Amino acid sequence: MSISIVGAGLSGLLAGNMLRHHNPTIVEAQKALPNNHSAVLRFKTAIIGDVLGIPFRKVTVLKAVIPWMNPVADALAYSYKNSGEYRSDRSIVSGNEVAERYISPPDLILRMAEQLTVLYNTKLNNKLTRLPIISTIAMPVLMKLLKYPNQPEFRYVQGFNVSAMIPNCDAYIGLIVPDPQHPFSRVSITGSHMIAEVPRPQKTGTNYYASIAIMAAALVGIKPGELKDIQVSNQQYAKILPIDDKVRRDFIYWATNEHNIYSLGRFATWRPGLLMDSLVNDIRLIDGWIRSNDKYARFRHK
Repeated sequence: MSISIVGAGLSGLLAGNMLRHHNPTIVEAQKALPNNHSAVLRFKTAIIGDVLGIPFRKVTVLKAVIPWMNPVADALAYSYKNSGEYRSDRSIVSGNEVAERYISPPDLILRMAEQLTVLYNTKLNNKLTRLPIISTIAMPVLMKLLKYPNQPEFRYVQGFNVSAMIPNCDAYIGLIVPDPQHPFSRVSITGSHMIAEVPRPQKTGTNYYASIAIMAAALVGIKPGELKDIQVSNQQYAKILPIDDKVRRDFIYWATNEHNIYSLGRFATWRPGLLMDSLVNDIRLIDGWIRSNDKYARFRHK
């Protein structure tokens, strides 16, 4: 059986590689592989590398929070910076933490795509076939495309990432920044690649992006003159906020039942806390559903 996969991002390419036995064709709206992985591919486990047969590097990451006022104020300020809402359901822990992470090779996306059939400049339209389709399209977009009744209000935050290269650097850190005076919420370094995540930006422009990189570098002890190749990457869905779980589940099942479309990925299933590592199990579930056409199982596990 042949299948179509909509989107040549990480989710779509991973599905394509894991489901080669279904002869997948990937449909991508852009003219080339999307450059939407500015936050270097760093995973909690090695499972994605294992299923792809691509070795990931195991490293130790130092994670820390820059204290601002007190743990409660810091948690609320961090939530507001990211979402525009004061929420207590995502606390931040003071102090330092050391964690193991797995780093993909820098050419991971190219290596994932090289043995797949990808049709560029092509979009999913309303002339849908009955062949199975795995969609990585964000749920609000797919709902509109399929003219789903009673669409909910989706809340999300747009933002951008500012990245820079640091010569002679091989560090692995993650720094949470609750202080409202700093526009970025997190600074990370993976190897020689620094990222400053800026949700809900108030300004734009080349000079502003450069100032972000300089401020972020100062917080992690890097001199401004050592930064190279400063770039910015817009994030349409920098942060997504949850919707009613029943509404989310009902749409996913409806799209599969009515249009043979299986939703895959954080934005397609609208699960804010979904880890990339979890995609492997999700793809395996979808594979089983396609093989068995078990609607009841799809409904229970969506």
